[in-house]
Amino acid sequence: MAGINTVCRQNQRFNPLQKLKRTLTDAFISIDHADHLIVMKTLPGNANAIGALIDNLDWEEIMGNISGDDTILIICKSAEAAPMLSQRFIDML
Repeated sequence: MAGINTVCRQNQRFNPLQKLKRTLTDAFISIDHADHLIVMKTLPGNANAIGALIDNLDWEEIMGNISGDDTILIICKSAEAAPMLSQRFIDML
């Protein structure tokens, strides 16, 4: 009986920034901010994946996000961080 080879990818390093750049390039529609909130629009079905990637970045300026089907609400720790982070996302495109 022939053996079965399996590959375990648990030890491979996950780079959320690279994955986020690729996903934003494919799915980004718009971004805007007000006070300490950022609203990002994506193509339908992509916001949850992008929101999870943003969570994995561990950027100190971001408290968290709420993602739907095509919209992400990003909550910043300060109003000063929102325009800077918006530009940071735009620079990934």
